[in-house]
Amino acid sequence: MTILNNIFLYAAIAVCVLALALNITKFSGAKALTERTPEMKNEIYNILIGVIAAAAVFIRIYKFGSVPGGMNQDGAMAAVDAKALADYATDRFGMWLPVHLTAWGYGQMSALLSYLMVPFIKIGGLSVFTARLPQLLASLAGLVCLYLFIRDAFGKIPALIAAAFAAINPWHILQSRWALDCNLYPQFFMMGIYFLHKGINRRLHLIISMIIFGLCMYCYGISIYTMPVFLLAACVYLLAAKRIKIKDAVIALVVYLLVAWPFITTMAINFLKLDSIKTPFFTIPYFPDSVRSNDILFFSDNIGQQLISNFKQMMNVTLLQRPDLPWNAIDKFGTMYLFSMPFVITGIIALVKDYRKNAGAILALIFLLTGMWCGLTTNGVNINRINIIYYPIIIMAGIGIYFVVKQIKYSHFPIAAAYITAFAIFAVTYFTSYADTMDVYFMKDFQEAVESVKDADADKIYITADSQYEGSRNVSEILTLFRHKTDAEYYQGKKTDADGRTFDEKYVFQSIKDIDIDSNEDAVYVVTADDLRYFDGSEYNFESFGNYYTVKRK
Repeated sequence: MTILNNIFLYAAIAVCVLALALNITKFSGAKALTERTPEMKNEIYNILIGVIAAAAVFIRIYKFGSVPGGMNQDGAMAAVDAKALADYATDRFGMWLPVHLTAWGYGQMSALLSYLMVPFIKIGGLSVFTARLPQLLASLAGLVCLYLFIRDAFGKIPALIAAAFAAINPWHILQSRWALDCNLYPQFFMMGIYFLHKGINRRLHLIISMIIFGLCMYCYGISIYTMPVFLLAACVYLLAAKRIKIKDAVIALVVYLLVAWPFITTMAINFLKLDSIKTPFFTIPYFPDSVRSNDILFFSDNIGQQLISNFKQMMNVTLLQRPDLPWNAIDKFGTMYLFSMPFVITGIIALVKDYRKNAGAILALIFLLTGMWCGLTTNGVNINRINIIYYPIIIMAGIGIYFVVKQIKYSHFPIAAAYITAFAIFAVTYFTSYADTMDVYFMKDFQEAVESVKDADADKIYITADSQYEGSRNVSEILTLFRHKTDAEYYQGKKTDADGRTFDEKYVFQSIKDIDIDSNEDAVYVVTADDLRYFDGSEYNFESFGNYYTVKRK
């Protein structure tokens, strides 16, 4: 794939440079090379859109729930809290309808994903499938709004190109197939952009956009210093361009604040270290152990040095697409395919050059700049933390490809062939070698071992606290709660099992080396392969789950 990437990258650079040259030069022969504005019969267009939609849905639902295998601990945590919300209208700790989730305590979690899981868990029970389904549906809605926005702002052909690119986009595919709270943020942001653009001509759509932007605040904590920046910039532009009236702006602000104020208040009381606020409708929590402020540029010890570091990291994860966390991107494919960036840069140039009077284009540009603001102000960004930048990058890539296709005759054939080839290799990789890799990172074997002891008839269940790394007790616990579908009030100690034991009496999460193993105790164990040395093989049976084992008395 490395050789192919290099070939495609150099070819993309060449065609983009040629297209830009043809657009500005007047040399003899240029007109002969230049394509007229592409046109397409409605029948063919509809067929292509149908094929693109089918491909987008298929690649996102094929083996959904089993690839990636296992369950990421953050997704499991969101699902465990969602089950508690479904059962008792509290999180797993008993907090009444929290605006923001306690999660690990020192680091919190946005709540919207858990609330979206609730109806699916109510209907289908707690499972990997029901936990991941809201992210899938939101991602598909984001794709639809992306297409509709580009169609309205730039036309049908650019929309077709961008939709095709988004349908096979590595970043979009990966994030749509597992549950992580922050990955809702770009989806709701894209939906908000679409309705905001529609709202220029109709107040109802403007109100809908503000509701969606308000919900964005519950998708990801970073929204507290990114969403207001976007809304302020968009408002200033739309007022200056006389696209909306002051009355519309005031209505928009009121609607946005009506939705967002509980989250904004949560951030305020945590910044000021005030007490939690409980109302009949929700709880605005204070987290005394939070360390999240360390992630923000403005709280850094050396802001100038941190800003330079943030800029370099932003370039690494966007323009250069350097390797990131394995669950965020597949090496050698990146987030956008490594050869897409020349089209993105060309798209930005074309947008500024040809669409600067287009309201949709300016909103897309503000979207992109907001993503860059996020990268500059968030310390050590990875793909997840800067995820709102990827939809505007997709938009720019679509405009860039459209620009090239307009300038160079027949260029759509090799461009399409390059992306189809890259996508085919990506899809095979994703469902084979990459799936095997993710089984390890998402701890599939450990979770299967834990699930196998769910109904064990034993007084104690000992589960290693070294499941992910030494001392990862919280990870072991949350994955156990997920796989055992643990009742929240049982976890809190308010209920007992059939034998009268509380959760803490039955479950022990500890390093096996620190446990005084007694062969007379009625207990089962989930341990790592290295822990087997602590057990006498003549007294115990061992069942293997990859690098993990269950241990039971003979």
